[in-house]
Amino acid sequence: MTANSKANFSSISDIIGVLQNILAHSQVIIPDLETQYPISNMHYSAFNLNYQNISAIITERQQRLDATSHEISRFETIIDDINHIHQQLVAKKDKITQSMNLHKRLVSALWRLPAEVLSQIFVHCLPNRLSPVSQAAPMLLTRICRRWREVAVDMSSLWQGLYVCKDWQRAACCYEPWLKRLRGRPLSLELQCYKNSWTELRSLLQPYINQVSSLSLNFSYDVLQPEVMISDFLALEELTISLHLNSQTRILQSISQPPCTLRSLTVTGLFFDMEYASTLNPAWARLTNIQIDLDEASAFPQMLRLCPSLSSLTITTCFIAMEALEPFTHAQLQSLRIISDDCYDDDTEHFNLFDTLSLPNLRALQACDICPWPHEEFKAFLMRSKCPLESLTLSFQVLMTDEQRAEYVALIPSLKVLVT
Repeated sequence: MTANSKANFSSISDIIGVLQNILAHSQVIIPDLETQYPISNMHYSAFNLNYQNISAIITERQQRLDATSHEISRFETIIDDINHIHQQLVAKKDKITQSMNLHKRLVSALWRLPAEVLSQIFVHCLPNRLSPVSQAAPMLLTRICRRWREVAVDMSSLWQGLYVCKDWQRAACCYEPWLKRLRGRPLSLELQCYKNSWTELRSLLQPYINQVSSLSLNFSYDVLQPEVMISDFLALEELTISLHLNSQTRILQSISQPPCTLRSLTVTGLFFDMEYASTLNPAWARLTNIQIDLDEASAFPQMLRLCPSLSSLTITTCFIAMEALEPFTHAQLQSLRIISDDCYDDDTEHFNLFDTLSLPNLRALQACDICPWPHEEFKAFLMRSKCPLESLTLSFQVLMTDEQRAEYVALIPSLKVLVT
């Protein structure tokens, strides 16, 4: 504390003390203004009034009023000065509090955490969508303090996801620093695709386009001729597409030449017509993971034939009146998730998906909304496939008896049957 600040502090304390003493002994005396002329009774005869005396009273009252108004004005000036000093004291208090809190951080356990530990904490702070215009992490982490900013900016893994919204131009200056922080790491990119938006956006992404390993495209309803070309993304491994009714054909044409690196495909929004499957050849043969809604169940074996390398498949379709399948074996499929979109309950026609299919490498099977459960057909499927099935997960709508469960475990002792 400097000599001046000490003097200021003493003078303010003295002022406060003097004011308290003055106020404690001060009192405004309200004068007695009664006269011989009662104000409440206005029925005086003009001959009974002493105009000279009344004029003197009015003059004296005016003098009193002027003096009191002057005192009020001076007092208001003093109050303004006191309020100004009060504001200065509040600002001084805030500055002292801020300095104290900053120094408390220096001795706190959180401040002493190694950068490696902070990095792990930061990773768990990330939301599902990462955007430069968001108030959430990782942008939020750069605003806490200098050390957190240094750790966050130096963590390229925090900046590996990027969501580009419709109004990205409003914050275009924020995207370049974000992308630079990747430092060559793979980028997961999510785009909202609107009409006439790709040309300008492509120029922004061009220096980093070969770092995009995961791409999610959500096409708006007004996109009749998509501008995004999947062939631009030479390092793409995962592709997610949200389809809409009026744009399915043209959108699938825009992705007709995926790079040879593509391994995972997710299609949502509409039931996918396998007639368009030829637009993705020969990409199907290289795919190892697919999540898709099929327009009809007969497309399921067609997909398995097109994808000999497939190891994980999630499929939603209607299995009602599904035609009998030719015997087929898929040697690579390890995880299968089946979601029935049938509209019936116990009257659903025979579910024959397991009748002729063999999956010798299957390790995880999840079945949702399949009623009734084809117990005998599934047991025959297990015997025919001789697969190392580790888990069978059924939705609560699927009814299975304890006896049926015991028969499956008898075939595969290590099998875990779960109902969710």
